[in-house]
Amino acid sequence: MEFINPAALFGLFALPLLLIPYLVRRKPRRLVFSSLLLFIEGGAQASPRPFGRVHLPPIFFLQLLLLALLVLALSEPVFSVRPTNVALVLDNSASMQALEDGKARFALAKERLGAVVGDLSPAGQVDLYLTTPRLAKINRATLTPNQAAGAANGLAAYDIGDAPMDYDQVLRQLAREQKYDRVYLFTDHPATGGQTATTRIISVGQPQANLAVTGFDVHRASLINARMQASVAVANYSAKDEKIRITLKAEGATLASRDIAVSAEKTATAAFEGFAEKPGYEVEIDTRDALALDNRRFAVAPGSRNLRILAVTPRPQAAASLKSIQGVNVDVIAPNEYGKADRTSYGLEIFHYSAPAQLPDKPALFILPPESSPLVDLGAPVPNTQISGWREPHALTRYVNFTLFRPTYARALRPQAAGQVILESPNGALAFAVEQRGTRYLTLGFDPLPYLGRENLPMSIFTLNFLDWFFESSARSQATGEPIPLSSIATGDSLTTPTGERFNLKAGQGYFAATFHQGIYRRTRGGGGEIFARNLDDLGESDLRAPTAVELRGQTANGGSASVLFSFWPYLLVAVLLLFMLEWFIFPRSAQAPRLAPRRSWRQWASR
Repeated sequence: MEFINPAALFGLFALPLLLIPYLVRRKPRRLVFSSLLLFIEGGAQASPRPFGRVHLPPIFFLQLLLLALLVLALSEPVFSVRPTNVALVLDNSASMQALEDGKARFALAKERLGAVVGDLSPAGQVDLYLTTPRLAKINRATLTPNQAAGAANGLAAYDIGDAPMDYDQVLRQLAREQKYDRVYLFTDHPATGGQTATTRIISVGQPQANLAVTGFDVHRASLINARMQASVAVANYSAKDEKIRITLKAEGATLASRDIAVSAEKTATAAFEGFAEKPGYEVEIDTRDALALDNRRFAVAPGSRNLRILAVTPRPQAAASLKSIQGVNVDVIAPNEYGKADRTSYGLEIFHYSAPAQLPDKPALFILPPESSPLVDLGAPVPNTQISGWREPHALTRYVNFTLFRPTYARALRPQAAGQVILESPNGALAFAVEQRGTRYLTLGFDPLPYLGRENLPMSIFTLNFLDWFFESSARSQATGEPIPLSSIATGDSLTTPTGERFNLKAGQGYFAATFHQGIYRRTRGGGGEIFARNLDDLGESDLRAPTAVELRGQTANGGSASVLFSFWPYLLVAVLLLFMLEWFIFPRSAQAPRLAPRRSWRQWASR
């Protein structure tokens, strides 16, 4: 027998309270009698005990039985047999690495999983699932209970946040489609709404305070300034102020450190300037809290001091004018040559009066694209356009005097994707910025080329701004779980993860998707290579104080559960109702207490 709502059984401890009305004696009432002769002989002596002798009438035992049955009914008891077809779902998100008394939550979950497997029939069939980066079964063939326990011991939590899903619907659908008798979810999220006949939520872990590095960015001050800068953000998920030290490292050596104070439930920032240029960087806070994963963060610096641009345009002379800017290298090709070009070494692609069939996998600028642009549609031409509004503060608008900023020809943009409008005219948007999966795209409804320097200072400043904006994005890290774009793969190319695992790359492979761990990924190609940074980027995983509860809204009948569980609590409720009616008729509440005989006077007694 099992109880779907076992917490209701604590109500059995309240049953002794039913004795209180029978132990408490009534307060004596004063009655007037004509004579005490009737009480002199045969009168009972007062009991020296405060409560007197306890007399329990039959109705007491009937009431006790009624209340006990009611408590059992509220606990929802069910008869069950051992399930034979079971799914074990392990939450392997980043917060499962948090420590509980020196042991990781994921290890605790595997211990609970082992206990569940031990209760299964030796002939049972088990499937193992992980929730991150998406709910997926990890075994091809069905496992025995012993095989499932062994397979679970070899699993580890990923450095990725929870996949957004409605667990109640997903788990019930999983049980229905795969005909599972029981589905167990092992997680650090609490369950609300009680367990169901098919779904069991087994929670591990308690709320804890935590500190986390939530931001780390390394870049040069500008395109023409080689001085390195870094900014760090630290969040305090606790109820008290903290003082911590932040250390900036590269290749195992310490470059600089700062002491900062972080107020309770706030975020503080620190800046580093003028440090040495290295391929990759790491920042760390010196604290011992529940989750060590988010106490570090990684970043890579721009791969080159120069910005290499591939310009795709039918007007090569206008695009070639960008070569006059210090730190900019430009290669110009015609639109029909784009599909044949080797684009590996370029940090920015500019499409001037042209557009590719699909968005490129690296930063791109679209200048007056054709009607088939994937990000915007173009409006009617507008001569001598005035700027009516701009986004500020923003890297694209700094130092620009927009009262003097007047393109001679422009077309309003009608955005077809989620992004930010940077510049506006009375006819619509003129500059529209989009960031997808860490890659920046900018579409302009006017032509900033050719670059004229001081001859057109407002437009030249805007041109330098968007070049800096794209140059800065080349060093930004992305979140764990986001794929690494690959191109021009040759035989022998490989990629090494932060855990030391090495993967051989194959020709035609567009992305490397197994970015499950935080750190530096190193790609080897020919005699050189390149590095990529991936970091945990989910504030919900770092805030360990109040994880989102898994809500179970009820049970949907399916073919598997009917043969495993038989619920008999409705019959207990029927028994409670019948006993209540029996008590009502045997001991009616409307019965009146016996009336006292009227008092007689002394003359009436004397006449007798």
